[in-house]
Amino acid sequence: MDTQKKPTVPEVIPLVKQWYALPGNGAGGIFHVLLDDGNCEQCFAVSALAQAQELGDPLAIELAQKLVAMSTTQRKKLRQVWSF
Repeated sequence: MDTQKKPTVPEVIPLVKQWYALPGNGAGGIFHVLLDDGNCEQCFAVSALAQAQELGDPLAIELAQKLVAMSTTQRKKLRQVWSF
């Protein structure tokens, strides 16, 4: 992933929806703290990335990398608009 370019909220929404649609992820899984609880600071995104890498799940890693590359403001906006 190009860390110089911040992903946009509309680019990330499909990944979030895909993640939450997976069995067992209805409550957000490793992204619950960020996307459900609203802890949008960088440290929580970095923690989610570490957890995604431990899982070895490609979707989790991709989503976490995008969340890390986003600003706190973008993550807050994502949290507000992602739900379906």
